[in-house]
Order: sequence, then C-alpha cells, then structure tokens
Amino acid sequence: MQLRPVPAEHRQTGYVPSPILDPPVALGLPDPARDMEEARQHLSEYGMCFVHDVLEKTEIEALRTALDRQAAAERELGELAPPGALGMKQSVSNMVNKGRVFLDLVERPETDELAGFLLGRNFLVSSMTGGMFHGTTTEPQALHRDQGYVPAVAAFPAACNLFWLLDDFTPASGSTHVVPGSHRWRPEYQIKAPPREMSVQVEAPAGSVFAWEGRIWHGLGVNTNGEPRRSITTYFCLPWMRQQENWGVSCLQEVLDEASPKLRARLGLRIYGTLGGINGTRTGAEYGGFGNADVVFPDYVIGEGGKLHPLRRVSRADTS
Repeated sequence: MQLRPVPAEHRQTGYVPSPILDPPVALGLPDPARDMEEARQHLSEYGMCFVHDVLEKTEIEALRTALDRQAAAERELGELAPPGALGMKQSVSNMVNKGRVFLDLVERPETDELAGFLLGRNFLVSSMTGGMFHGTTTEPQALHRDQGYVPAVAAFPAACNLFWLLDDFTPASGSTHVVPGSHRWRPEYQIKAPPREMSVQVEAPAGSVFAWEGRIWHGLGVNTNGEPRRSITTYFCLPWMRQQENWGVSCLQEVLDEASPKLRARLGLRIYGTLGGINGTRTGAEYGGFGNADVVFPDYVIGEGGKLHPLRRVSRADTS
C-alpha cells in the first residue's frame, strides 16, 4: 500500500497564507479595512490590519475611566505594586479580574472575526493587559515577535494581538513600530530582529482595533509628547499552547462563575482534546465526546493514600 502525501500545513483555522517574500522586504502599512473580509485579507498579506470606529465614544470613555482608576490604584500599592507600575510606561496585567468592561472585549464580534480567522474557533485568551504612558520616554522597545517561543519553521500564526485603542496612536505618543509583511519571510530571517530602519510607526485614531499576528516584528515606540496613549491588549493563542497568564492560579473564582460559556472556554475552562482537564477526581462534568467537555472544579483533589484535600480558589472575598 502506497501512502499519499497531503499538504503539511496548519489546518485548524481558516487562515490562508500569502506567498513568501524572498528576499525579505518590508511592506507599507495597510489602509484601514472597510469590512471584516478586507481585514482578513490584510492579516494574510501584511500580517496586521486596522479597523476604525469599532468602539463608540461612550465605550472609549468607560474603558479610559476604568483603566485610569485601576492604574492609579496599583501605583498606590507602593512596595506591593506590580513590576513597572511606577515608571513612565505602566502595564496593568491580568485585566480579566479588573472589571467587566475589559472582559467584554474578549467576546466582541471583532474578536471572533480577527482572532478566529488566525487561530480558529477554539482560541484561548493568553493574557489581557492595559497600557498607558505617564510622561515622555527615551528608549524604544526592542523589536520582537509575539510567538518567538514557537519554532520559526512554523508557517502559521500561533498567537495574535488585538490592541483596542483608547487614544490616538501617533509616532509622537509612542505608537508601535511594525515591520509589515515580516510574517512572510523565510524562517532564517525570523530568528534575529531586523534593523529598526525597516519598521514604520502605526497611526490610528482612538476607537480603532489594531490587530497583528504572532510572527510580525514589532516594538513599542518612544513617547515624546507626554500624552497617555492608552490601550487594552487582548493576546490570544492556539488552544494547544500554554497561556501567558496562568488563569488557573490568578483568575478570581467569581469571574469564572459569572462568565458566559464562550468566555469560560477562552479562559481555558473547556477541554481541548485531552488538554486542560482536571483528571483523577470525580466531578459533575458531562463528556460529550473526545475533547468536548467543560472543566468543572472538584470539591476535593485526591492525594497520597486516597486522602481528600479541599480545592481552594482565589476569591473576591479574600482581601488583605
């Protein structure tokens, strides 16, 4: 019996790759996409896309207010403040615990369309982060790829970022440097960062979503005007990858209890194949077939000698 070869490409998504760019060249920035079909085309061709007027003015203001309040509260923690909270560029991590207004971004139709195109319908929330400037900066972030931990020979996006812009992104406000088309370079050009001269800086208005896939070289710019340039980053990954944030430890139990089935699945509370389960302990989970089951937290974990140990979860009621 003779085996018949089939294309050895990633077949878990609807992503359609564009031809390899050889020699490796940088493309210009794509124009704002007029609709989601064009946005998907831009993701394939440029590795990124812009969709303007996604957030309404009331949504932008609600997100700004919530982010400002949370950032200020974390800066006031002093010695207990997260790393980098007291600098000119502040990142607010683990946004899933910090307000429903942020969590709603995970379930928006734009998320379904853009992340779903790149990563398939079972994609996971890898992390969720707020970002803002408190003044001017002097050094740009090093150019990097968000799936740098994935072998460069992987000819498909394994992760993607959706930036929800709460202020105008301009070069003066520290907008992102990107190298459009670098996802289409051969693997040997995806190991070491290209010269910054190959990059261009993003310009997009508040209310836009700026999406790019994990193979694109990019890095934060320098803020020269002191404006806040706020954004929320939703970072997604393939369902068989390890997430950037360890939700099993850091996600509040109430967030999971109140989440929709779609949100629970995207936080990793649905088994994918044989991955992500809680095994060896009886729960009320109903298995509907291979890889088709919600994760149910057991009351106890079985330990040595069959002893039952209560499973404790972090809760809003646990404060210091």
